[in-house]
Amino acid sequence: MDTGLTGKVVLITGATRNHGRCSAIAFAEEGADLLICTRSSMDLLEETAELAAKSGANVVTQQCDVTEEDQVEALVKRGMDEFGHIDVLVNNAGWRARGQLLDISNETWDTTLRTNVHAPFLLCKATIPSMKSRNWGRIINYSGIAAFHGSSGSTLKMANLGFTRAVAAAYGKYNITANLIAPGSIAVERTPGQEIPAGQGT
Repeated sequence: MDTGLTGKVVLITGATRNHGRCSAIAFAEEGADLLICTRSSMDLLEETAELAAKSGANVVTQQCDVTEEDQVEALVKRGMDEFGHIDVLVNNAGWRARGQLLDISNETWDTTLRTNVHAPFLLCKATIPSMKSRNWGRIINYSGIAAFHGSSGSTLKMANLGFTRAVAAAYGKYNITANLIAPGSIAVERTPGQEIPAGQGT
């Protein structure tokens, strides 16, 4: 099946592992070129790049704190300089506040808000002009089922949901879609064993 991704350029944040790495590999297999970033380990990001390049993708890597406007602008400029356009944005980078309201520090709350809400805002603002100029774009925001349940992260996830809907409504006329992916609990490296006892006990 032709997904129409051949020759498209995909920007993926948080691409060192789990959803981000798998997304990078999958897009590469469909013929897309990649601009991938992380604010942590460049070694892990280069591993992702090597895996994606096996499918013939051109991959550009960059370290970027997606909560900082100047770094986001530098990232997008790098992509524009290398490829000339950015067609797909995957907002995968995230930060999870653990515990209930009274257990969460103000600092943790601010970090979670900036990573899960402010960063997608910055990235959409930086990439949508390229999508508009080509009258085509796809925006994918990763969230989770916390948006639909009473966990401590529900406020942030609902904000992400509302933001995604707003972007879709505003820019659909330019053939730009915005969608939210809200997976359930998945065993990932970040939370080894955290959900396993409860899940296996049912």
